[in-house]
Amino acid sequence: MAAELAVEKASSNQAGKDKKLLESSFVEQLSKATDEIRGLKELLNQKEVYVGELVQTLTQAQKDLRVSSNRVQFLESSLAPLQDSYDAALTKKEELRSEIEQWERDYEVLEDKAVVEVSWAFLNTRHDTLMEARREGFELAAEIAKIKETIEKTQQITPGEATVQSPFGQVVSPTTDDAILHPTGSDSAPQ
Repeated sequence: MAAELAVEKASSNQAGKDKKLLESSFVEQLSKATDEIRGLKELLNQKEVYVGELVQTLTQAQKDLRVSSNRVQFLESSLAPLQDSYDAALTKKEELRSEIEQWERDYEVLEDKAVVEVSWAFLNTRHDTLMEARREGFELAAEIAKIKETIEKTQQITPGEATVQSPFGQVVSPTTDDAILHPTGSDSAPQ
């Protein structure tokens, strides 16, 4: 019995040692698990903070998207009238360009006609004046001689006076006018 008791005692000692070993191991594992749980809780808290920030970012993005969508709709609704106005302006521009081109063509025709009319009016006036002078016995050569004499007198230098020069330089000979007044070739006045 002593032997059984000794075996029992040894077995009990071994069980106590095993129990202590298990308790020690369990405490160690429990400590590790507690540390892991604490780390996981921190990660979970960080995740919740990140999720909260993400929700705020998404909410703001949705608001911005709504605003942008409204702006796009407004721009799209404004585009059609603007396009119509632009097309109308282009059409009007082309019409005005065509009108201007037509006016330019008409103006060229009128300008040519006006030059011809002015030339004829000038010639007719000159002819009428010469014919009237011929009827009245106007001495063109004598009148031109008087004009030349007056010009020469004004061009003469007198002491203390400034020189006065004719802006025309030289007076044209009256032979051309005489030829018109006297088509027969004589230099005497008509009778």
